[in-house]
Amino acid sequence: MPTSSIVAIGDELVGGFTLDTNSHWIAERLRILGYPVKRVSQIRDRPREIVDQVHRELADAEVTDIFMSGGLGPTPDDRTFAALADALDKELVIWEETRARIERRVQRMHAMGLLESPELTEGNLRMARIPSGPAHIFKNRVGMAPGAVYEASGKRIFVLPGVPMEMKGIFTEELEPQFLGGGSAATVREVRFSFAVEAKFYPLMRELEETSPDVSVGSYPNFETKELVIRCVGLDPKRVEEILDVIRKRSRELGFTPQPA
Repeated sequence: MPTSSIVAIGDELVGGFTLDTNSHWIAERLRILGYPVKRVSQIRDRPREIVDQVHRELADAEVTDIFMSGGLGPTPDDRTFAALADALDKELVIWEETRARIERRVQRMHAMGLLESPELTEGNLRMARIPSGPAHIFKNRVGMAPGAVYEASGKRIFVLPGVPMEMKGIFTEELEPQFLGGGSAATVREVRFSFAVEAKFYPLMRELEETSPDVSVGSYPNFETKELVIRCVGLDPKRVEEILDVIRKRSRELGFTPQPA
């Protein structure tokens, strides 16, 4: 099954200074849209690490879509586009459409008294430098940093800003309607137990993993409420319901009664 991967870039994420809400949000949207996520990675703002991660994602035969966020801003530690150009063996160029859009925004902000000068700074130009040959450029109606799409090794690489408001704006207004219309939304069903022992379900879950690989089964205990949730996820609603019935039946044999649906 084709899957997606998410790569969050930033020293502030890896260092524990900032919570990576972008990856959680993107993963949730992809699940709803029917694009299952295989892997979520966090890496530092180091060109070599970004290049290596891109190469790992491109080498994974199961991954068809790669979502990268972060490192597109105006400061020297924003290195994602430069590293991506290196990874894809592309030239880093000033994209005129993006430069012109940034210039218009700078001039508007100057007219409003928010900036001292209407001239572009090196930081502004830095945001306009992207790898050559993008398949698509996102406009970013909220901020200045552009988003972009690249195609390599039969995969799509979506590059998004790290500022959550900008990332979400591009994703919902442009990326989602233009590029994510053909997914098959997953069916998610749960069965809940009170005071159930998670370890008792391990043999059943191993059995289901071998006999029913089309349905993902996971157990999630809540130690505060003493509740155990077993969640089934799959593309075929009928198969998900069948596995859920098996879990309900076998749980009774183990001495645990499912909560009412």
